[in-house]
Amino acid sequence: MPAHTLPRVLEVALAAPGGRCYRHCERPVRTRRLRSPLPGTWQVRACPAGVVSVVVYTEWVRRDLSQDVLHLLRGHTVPRSLVHARDLRLATRHGPELGTAAERFLARARPRRGIRVVYWRVYPFQGKDGAERRLFVCLRTRHPTPVFFAAPSSATAGDCPSCAAVRRSTPRRARKRR
Repeated sequence: MPAHTLPRVLEVALAAPGGRCYRHCERPVRTRRLRSPLPGTWQVRACPAGVVSVVVYTEWVRRDLSQDVLHLLRGHTVPRSLVHARDLRLATRHGPELGTAAERFLARARPRRGIRVVYWRVYPFQGKDGAERRLFVCLRTRHPTPVFFAAPSSATAGDCPSCAAVRRSTPRRARKRR
């Protein structure tokens, strides 16, 4: 296992608790693990409609991961300008806050280091049209990667700009056969 890969005991300790979609639909938020070209663990917490609570990237290294995560997120966000460095938060998590099993594991680990976590959270904001907008994620299998986008609160993940581009470029008869 590479030095930066999280052992299972640490993944369990870092697992996000349940929760509800605050000020949107009050439905349960689910955590989905995503494939990543980066060596760590990438997760998104979103409600069933696709409203993102937080995106989390975790790796067991000493260095600041913010620039790597910024680049990765910009590659998956429409438009890329939605991702700002100011919306990323870097944290180092240590044994005592992760529970007894993780604390014991980290105490034996060589070299001793914390776990770096980068959080991306985009709070509701006002669009150019004055309407409130939120961050959504589309995790449909037709995309090789997730697509993050801003949309009005009444939208769903189905309003994804990448999905819309496919619908516009594919004749209606061809879509029905899929």
